[in-house]
This record gives sequence, C-alpha cells and structure tokens, in this order.
Amino acid sequence: MSEEANNQSDNPLEDYAAAASEALDGAPVELNQTVTKSVEGGQVWMKDSATRSVEANAVHLEDSAAGFVRASSVDARESAIGVAITEELTLTDTTNSLIIAQNVEAENVRAIALIAGKVDGEVQTVLTPMTALAAGAGFAVALWLLKQLFSRLNPFARR
Repeated sequence: MSEEANNQSDNPLEDYAAAASEALDGAPVELNQTVTKSVEGGQVWMKDSATRSVEANAVHLEDSAAGFVRASSVDARESAIGVAITEELTLTDTTNSLIIAQNVEAENVRAIALIAGKVDGEVQTVLTPMTALAAGAGFAVALWLLKQLFSRLNPFARR
C-alpha cells in the first residue's frame, strides 16, 4: 500500500481520486483510442478516446472528447467537453460548452459558459454577464416586434 502511495503522481487530484475510488468501491476504467456511448467507474482514464457520457469519482482526459462529464474531480488536457459538472476541475488547453464546478484551475481554456465558485487561471467565455443581458434584451425586443407585426396583419387580433 505504501508503494502505491509513492507511485502516485504529483497531481493531488489523482490522490483524491484514488481515495474516493477505494471508498466507493468503483472499478477503474482505462480507455485508449476507444469510442463508446458511456463510461462509468471509480477512476476513468481516457486517452485519444471519445464518449457521449462519463460518470465517475474521478476522470482524466488526454486528447479526448466527452459530451457529458459528471465526477468529483476532472483533469482534462487538450480535450473537449460538452458539459462538465464537478467539484474539482483542472483544465489545460481545452474547449468546453458549459462548466459547472466548485473549484476550477484553468490554463488556455475556452468555454461558452462557466459557473464556478472559484476560478484560478484564464478562461475565455462567450457568454459573459453583458452578452447575456444583450441577448435577453434582443429576445424581448424580437418578441415585442413579432406581436406588433401579428396584430397589424390580423385585423381580428385583440389589442
């Protein structure tokens, strides 16, 4: 057991993942150059792989793609994730749609939206508070214009 602890990498997320997997009796899963619909396990390692969904205690993605990831901790390098819901998230050179996490460590990360308690590093998001406000205002104006157009085209419409 002590040899196993000494062989762990310097990444604290891997130590956390190993402890969580042992506590929850989750089986480790390793994918290398594999495409699958879903993956479930204690610790999931994916390299050059793709999956629609991953549910695990800990997930490590390297040059991989995942549509939906739900885990206690996620470590992704040069990967793409559709939606990530996690407590601890470490991202390096990744592209994401939606990130929901307690703590995020990021380096060269692009995302559409980010909801997080704490973010360390640089994340470029498309949906910022200002763009969300502008999109909401544009939607409201479009609905009002449609209502006006409909009421002028239909003489029986109530005003």
